[in-house]
Amino acid sequence: MQMPTCPTGISQMNIWKCENERHQCGKMIEHNAAIPRCRAYLRDYKNVTERKTTYLIWDRIIKNADNVKAATTYARPRNCIRDGKLVDSESSAEPYIAISYAWDIRPSFKEWEGRRVTEQALHIADRLSKHTSYALWIDAICIDQDNEPVKMVELAKMADIYRGAAAVLCLVPEIDQTTSRVVEHGTGMIDLDGFRALEQAGDTHGMYMFASQGSNKAFHKLFSSRWWTRVWTFQEAVLNHITFLVGEKEETIPISDVLKISHPISRRAATQKKDNLLGQSSNFWDSVHSMSDAMKAYMPLGTAISSVWRRQSTVTHDMVYSLLGVCRLETITPDYRLPVEKVFADLVDKASSKGDFSWLRWSHVVDRDAACEGMSMVPVPATVLATPASAITEWRFVEVPQMSVVRGGAVGVCIPHRSTGVIRWQSEPEDIKGVINMLQKLSYGPEDIWNLLFGLHVGFACDVDKAVGGSGLAQALLNLATGYIDGTIKLEDSEDDLVGDKPYTRGYGFTAYASMAAKVWKNTQLGVMRSQGGTTVVPAHSGTGQARLHRLPVESHRGTCLCLVVHDSTKFRASAIGVMVEDDHAGSGSWQFTRFS
Repeated sequence: MQMPTCPTGISQMNIWKCENERHQCGKMIEHNAAIPRCRAYLRDYKNVTERKTTYLIWDRIIKNADNVKAATTYARPRNCIRDGKLVDSESSAEPYIAISYAWDIRPSFKEWEGRRVTEQALHIADRLSKHTSYALWIDAICIDQDNEPVKMVELAKMADIYRGAAAVLCLVPEIDQTTSRVVEHGTGMIDLDGFRALEQAGDTHGMYMFASQGSNKAFHKLFSSRWWTRVWTFQEAVLNHITFLVGEKEETIPISDVLKISHPISRRAATQKKDNLLGQSSNFWDSVHSMSDAMKAYMPLGTAISSVWRRQSTVTHDMVYSLLGVCRLETITPDYRLPVEKVFADLVDKASSKGDFSWLRWSHVVDRDAACEGMSMVPVPATVLATPASAITEWRFVEVPQMSVVRGGAVGVCIPHRSTGVIRWQSEPEDIKGVINMLQKLSYGPEDIWNLLFGLHVGFACDVDKAVGGSGLAQALLNLATGYIDGTIKLEDSEDDLVGDKPYTRGYGFTAYASMAAKVWKNTQLGVMRSQGGTTVVPAHSGTGQARLHRLPVESHRGTCLCLVVHDSTKFRASAIGVMVEDDHAGSGSWQFTRFS
């Protein structure tokens, strides 16, 4: 039977590089029939293109909104700006619009209304005021930058200011009419049968191509904006459900549509070997996609860390203060006079007091030998940013009863733990290949071996399998990773999600996870430790005396937990942290609460 030809003469169809009967697009399954991707794409592309735009300019949307009222449940800003004048907003009930934007790299200041403000902010106020009678909240104008006590009070209210606004406008100057049309088109494609069939099959490349129109340059331009890289803009964009991205000429895109498209982009970024998609790294796409989760509910601290700390800030303190709103930790009062080490320690202490120990998911990347006193368990942005990407496994905290704290000195952080017993056997330090061989001799299967070695850094085998739509990939993941490690498989030679002239085959698209794994323990000596309660693999360390494994109150959705290695000689100092594969029906002690450093 003759295959259908790919359409020609339509520029958007060139993304598949098909000519006449020569298909390079690969096949997809739709309604139990195998069809070329390009055919489904063309059908849905025409469907979406024939629709009229539903996007309106932001001022019309707000003007048409029924009964816009000021929110009364949130703390209000001290000042807003209206008609070129500073107005009292704290004692007023009038609605206001909050503005999110990236400050100029080298801002110019001028005196205005008795305070020092940026010229950039004044230009923004002048421009937006022409389109609305609402008061505007713009930080560089409405917060007195030279009045430190007032500034700290207003920063503590930052999340409420955005939550309580009538709308939030995120100023992204790279947006134009073309960008607006491309985003609207992409969200339309995601809602149709073709994309749904690709998603059901786990076809990461096909999903990406449908949503992005084959890496449309408009997406390069949109996501090149500095606005996406700043720490404060994360919470500013997710706390209010009436939030828009706005271009220089008031082009308006609902941020929810942009984040909808970021999902297939982030999945594609994770499963391709080259860490560059639409001009951005997989770290970047991790951060952007997680914004959609933050819009639905508060984020556990560990999740927020993996998102916000992949961004940038001029002042290190802001790496903490900018995530308080999305984590509902506003009881922490900003204070830039505090040592930054104390700010980070206070952050994890405050989260822990609410029963949120999800931040421990990042403690395994801390270099304990280099950590300063009292900070060996506390993750900091540098350690998060240095990891290739967030592990795809979601870690949740386990509720434990509040207990009295055993002090291990004046420094450290309080962590509940449950002993799984003393170390009954531990191996001599080995490289990664030696540890894999050792675990195989101990009768561990490929899933457990992968999880012990790479579960924290890359994700559990079951979650990798789910992400790429495969079936039982653990052994293939291990084979590929060890091939990369010993050099029998070269990174540039492996297939990358079978794109291009090869048809889609279910279960592929995991090469990036294997290449990430190959880098995790490079030049590192590992040790296997076994107690009555389970087994873990951790880097070789300098602890002495009898060691114990302690279960931590952080686990995956399937119940696999994290554990601490603690030696009797260093009772209040953790030696290492890793994933623990538990033994069935094994005792695991009772919960204790100790201040570890």
